[in-house]
Amino acid sequence: MPVDPPNRILVVKLSAIGDVLMATPVARALRTAFPESHIAWVVERKAADVVLGNPCLDEVIVWDRRKWGGAFGWLKGLVMNASALRRALDGRRFDVALDLQGLLRSALVACASGAKKRIGFSDSAEGSTLFYNVKHDPGELAENAQQRNLDMLRALGVQSTDTQMLMPISDSDREFARGFLARSRLSGVKMVGICPATTRLNKHWTCEGWSRVIDILAERTGARALIFGAKADIEYARGIAEGGNTKAVIAAGETTLKQAAALMEQCVAIAGVDTGLIHMAVALDRPTVGLFGSSDWRCHVKKDNATWLTKDYPCSPCGMRPKCKDIDCMSAFEPEEVAEAVQRWVV
Repeated sequence: MPVDPPNRILVVKLSAIGDVLMATPVARALRTAFPESHIAWVVERKAADVVLGNPCLDEVIVWDRRKWGGAFGWLKGLVMNASALRRALDGRRFDVALDLQGLLRSALVACASGAKKRIGFSDSAEGSTLFYNVKHDPGELAENAQQRNLDMLRALGVQSTDTQMLMPISDSDREFARGFLARSRLSGVKMVGICPATTRLNKHWTCEGWSRVIDILAERTGARALIFGAKADIEYARGIAEGGNTKAVIAAGETTLKQAAALMEQCVAIAGVDTGLIHMAVALDRPTVGLFGSSDWRCHVKKDNATWLTKDYPCSPCGMRPKCKDIDCMSAFEPEEVAEAVQRWVV
């Protein structure tokens, strides 16, 4: 066990859903190393379900960060959000703050915690390194994002290679799932979850492609499709559900994140694009097929039941600034190859 364990530790990982999931191994490693320490996590509202209920944490601080409009909206937002956060953290007396986000706003959270030791990555963005007094040099790229997060704990004398993510689900979430499946006449039915949408359109595949995959799987295996997503994805999900010959059930907009996880537990496999939900499927140890083009698949954990489909384009992954008009690396996927990758798990 490391010498002089800190009394109170704050983990700062604010968003997004997939990124917060990939940081959850840190909570387990900290609890194992410091069983008596108070471990808290600050997270933004949209990703809070990922860590609420995590048994390795003593406290989850949910930050309702607001955006402000107007010519000086960014300045007003900075002041108002910082004030709200300071009130939330006031009096908690943290010894250590770990900034796993590496952005200006997360570095400000670490400062607002009052922690004497503020640890962050030396390659963090937006000038955030100015706010750390301990800078962890990640050196060569870690094998995956989970291990990169875990490696920061070396600054506390902690070493771990346990990259298993955790998505907490309550009994009430599973009760919701049972009721939803009963209402949808899916109880006892073989289901494949589809996660087709994310906030970045350049990560999307085609409605027609997903509709055909659903039809192929139904024809060959008898499986029904359950389409996941947020309220903003409902129309997209309807386009997929109505574009084929097989009736798919839409869960998009009908669940919380935890309720979606409880439904995923009942699926024989999950397929989707690079979105938080697909990483949640991996965390739940469901057989998963992900379609990756403009976003980098190399930083994701390798598992026997997780398959990342990619196309070998010289410009891929291009990140948030695609160079081509039609996102060629995504449109190149054929329904047959996607269906075959999923079918191996549909037994």
